[in-house]
Amino acid sequence: MEERKKMKLKKGWVVVQVGLSERFYIPISYLYNPFFQKLLEKASEIYGYQINGPLMLPCFVEEFLLLRWWIEKVTSIK
Repeated sequence: MEERKKMKLKKGWVVVQVGLSERFYIPISYLYNPFFQKLLEKASEIYGYQINGPLMLPCFVEEFLLLRWWIEKVTSIK
């Protein structure tokens, strides 16, 4: 049986799970983005609030990657 190594998460970052099992590390600042907040609202409706493990997001990996790209683009313009 294979154990996952627990990696120490950098301060200011959070782990999200997208799709069936893809995990990503994102900065906490993403949580303040209005589009990301909509995704979080949908996640709470589907999964409820959890206290252990990664934050589960109800979208496809491609959609998440596009959202992440858009957030990075918008924040780099400011």
